[in-house]
Parts: sequence; structure tokens; C-alpha cells
Amino acid sequence: MTRSRSKSIPDHEIIIVGGGICGAAVAYGLAARGCRVTLIDAPTRTNMASRANVGLIWCQSKFLHLPDYARWGFHSARLFPELTRELQKISGIEIPVHYRGGIIACLGEGEYDTRREYIENLGQVLDSYPGGMISRGELEKKLPHIKFGKEVSGAAWCEEDGIIEPLALLRAFKVAFSKLGGTFIETVAYEVQPRNGGFLVITEQGPLNCERVVLAAGLANRRLARFALPELPVYADKGQVLLVERMPYVMPIPVLGVSQTFGGTVIIGFRHEFSGHDTGIVPEDVATEGIWATRVWPELGKKRLIRAWSGLRVMPEDKQAIYSTLPGHPRAFLLNTHSAVTLAAAHARYLPDFIVGAGLPDVAASMTLKRFGYDCQL
Repeated sequence: MTRSRSKSIPDHEIIIVGGGICGAAVAYGLAARGCRVTLIDAPTRTNMASRANVGLIWCQSKFLHLPDYARWGFHSARLFPELTRELQKISGIEIPVHYRGGIIACLGEGEYDTRREYIENLGQVLDSYPGGMISRGELEKKLPHIKFGKEVSGAAWCEEDGIIEPLALLRAFKVAFSKLGGTFIETVAYEVQPRNGGFLVITEQGPLNCERVVLAAGLANRRLARFALPELPVYADKGQVLLVERMPYVMPIPVLGVSQTFGGTVIIGFRHEFSGHDTGIVPEDVATEGIWATRVWPELGKKRLIRAWSGLRVMPEDKQAIYSTLPGHPRAFLLNTHSAVTLAAAHARYLPDFIVGAGLPDVAASMTLKRFGYDCQL
């Protein structure tokens, strides 16, 4: 991977600030189209949100109130097999992935009925839905090596969900990007300034000049976009996670909230907390998650807890992705989403065209800053 440490002000065609899965997917897509792209990411021992990510490709039971966003997720999921084949071929990196569906376990008949009603309504809004409710017996047939707790009454099932190793996906994006001619600079970006019709990105290694800039830096976009927006409508959504010791691999179909990794460990977590940038672990909160998980899968209660940690998700104010130019700056682009894994295939396929001047796909056309009252030239 090419790393630049120049102190001059070189010219770049497109600079993407933020090398997580969202930024890396778009960088890869642009490089595949022959664009001269520079990807900037801060040096870190961890891969930010990707280290606190189970890697679910998850569409089911989402966004009844935002049907286009639901359709966008399903469309991206259908693009994943082609994307992973392509990435593996170019990067040479094997990406562990299963496209075998996904499960939401229900505890008790009341929870089962509530979930069923939601899915029925979602199916009506979308005109079709690739899944539905399954009985406890059907659930046990799908995951025959798991002995579910006595309270588990059945589950919601969606055939188009899946699970992928998020760090392998991220690495494959970056290696493929580099092999396609992209430039990677490992440095901190402090500020973006408009300059002569383009932009100056102020970094720890010095300023970089570009024609187009793409802000894909998660929560840091609030700081980086201040040249155009006084307040970006995104906030931190904290999740707290438990990791259980390695077990025999018995869960090729992920269960939301208690999923087994490809290495055999089990990640437990489903919380959404809004406490600013506080990343402290709250023992009583993660204990609630652990108790729930043992009700679903009692065997976990006999296993050793390896560690607990928290992570900050990026959450747009209305929970829908933002793909937009910035007000007054048609060559400055903002990308913010909390579904970076699920939407990675759509991001790699469609957002590069948006960045070089085409519009957004019809299903994503409303996902701009205009919905927050900003005047954006598209």
C-alpha cells in the first residue's frame, strides 16, 4: 500500500477523508473506474467501528417508516456475492462470509406476535418481503446444534441477510484499492478549507490540495464539514458488547444480538445508548445483555467471558443514511451511515458515480441534506 509523507502541497483529483468500511468501499469503487483517488485515514491500532462490528449484512425488520432505505439495504445485500468475488480476485484476500439468511429470536408469544405484525406491515409497504416468522421447530432445524432456551417461541427469518468478517472486508477493500492505483495516506485530517474552486485538506503531515473532497470520517465529519455546515445532524450511538470464549462453530446463520464469529467466539450486544462520546462500560447494562443472551442460548452461561467493550456508531438524526453535497460546495461530498457493512456493496457500486457528477440512484435520491432543510446542489 503506497504511503506518502510529503510536506509539499500536491494536487489530487479526489481525496476521501476516512478509511473505514464506508470510505474504503467508495475509494475502491472510484479507483475501479480509473479515478485518481487518495484515501486518508488516521493511524490507529484499531479499525474504529469495524472492531466493534459483528459484520452483519442485515436487512430484516428494518425501517418500516423509511421504505426506500429498506429497499436500499436489500438491494445492497443482493450485490454482495458479486462484490466479494471481485474483491477476493483483485486483493488476493479471502473474505469469510455466509449468505444463509438471518434470525431474530423471540422470547415468548407476545414478542413473537409483535415481530410478526411488524414484518407483515413491512411486507405490505415493500410489496414483497423475503422472509417471515418461523416456529421454534423450524428454528431448531435451521440451527440444529444450538439448544435454545425454553422461552424461545420462534423467530423472525430473512433469507437475504448474512454475515461477513468486517476486518477482512475492510482489508480487502484497501488492498484492492491500492492495486488499482489508489494512494493511501496514513495521517490525521484536522480541517477542510475551500480553495480556488477546490479544497485544502489540512493534515498532520501537511496540507493536501484536491479538486473534490469526500467526507467519510464518521463522527469526525461534524468537525470536518464546519466550513459549510455549522451543525451536522449526526450523533454518537453507543453500543456495549460482550465477547464469550471460543466454542465449536455452530452458527452459520447469525442471530441478532448473539452472533458467533468465524473464529468461534460469540459477540453479545444489542444496546443503543445516547450519551455523547462516553465510551465507558456500564456493568449493569452489559449484564442485562448477558442475561438476555443466556435466555436465548443457555449454553453461554457455562462459558467464560473474555472481555467487554463499547463502541460509538454513527447515527444520522433520522437514522437514514446521508449522501449529499455540502451547501454551497457541489464538489464536497458527505457520507454518513450507521449501516456501513450492509450498504458496502451499494456504496462501492453507486456512490462513485455520484461523486464524479451523476445523480444518486432513485431509491437513494431523497437521502441528502435537503431533508434537513439545507440547500444542496446535486
